[in-house]
Amino acid sequence: MDEFIELKEQINTIVEDLSNLDDITEDNLCTLIQKEPDAVPILASCVGLGREKLRGQLTHRLGTGGWVKISRKEPQRVISMLEQFNLIERLKEQLSKEWTFNDVLLERYLWSSRSATSAQGQGRDLEDQIEEIVKNLGLSCSMRGRFTGRGGNTAPFDLAIPGENNPLIVGAAKGFNSTGSKLSDAVREIEELADVRLPRQFVFAFIDGIGWKRREADLRRIYNLWENQYIDGIYTLVHLERFKEDLKNAAVRHELL
Repeated sequence: MDEFIELKEQINTIVEDLSNLDDITEDNLCTLIQKEPDAVPILASCVGLGREKLRGQLTHRLGTGGWVKISRKEPQRVISMLEQFNLIERLKEQLSKEWTFNDVLLERYLWSSRSATSAQGQGRDLEDQIEEIVKNLGLSCSMRGRFTGRGGNTAPFDLAIPGENNPLIVGAAKGFNSTGSKLSDAVREIEELADVRLPRQFVFAFIDGIGWKRREADLRRIYNLWENQYIDGIYTLVHLERFKEDLKNAAVRHELL
């Protein structure tokens, strides 16, 4: 409860500072975060970036996952990055509803701090889009389960076509902006799937989330599976059209289409 009260007071202070600005400009926001670097994750939450996503974007774009030091030394780089997510526009929209902004911002900030729940939700979003592509092609599938492969061994799947019994196409969908242990678990599950695959099966891996940027060794392990032909494809959300074509070709080869 003390932490909640402290956070609420911090947000109230930052909202008051924002409200007292003559205008919401990049220069004014730079001055704000240079003086108060802890404002950065609160500002980031206004554009939908929780703490883990914020760290990932900072690492990807600015080469550091920490916002305190860079905000004090190079605030313009931080604000310019957040402005790519329309920070100023979002702030002006929210501040015009001043009577709800503090409460909304507090709830949003607390929600974005629950990294495990957020990561699970992102994973499901990725699975939902994959399932939609499969069904739009007229294919039947099972989502989330285990299948039996080589030597009677089993492995988890997030996608099995036409179903979990004797699937011809299997996939693992791992969308994380989470902790290192979660990312390592994702790699392990993809490796398990590749290990037990039957020669006739197609295996696809789906990854998403800027959190992978901080785990390049794990990402390399998945890439090596693809490069060495243990799996048949790697896709992110921006590559789902390519997956659709690859899936269609795999389905035609198995006479599912």
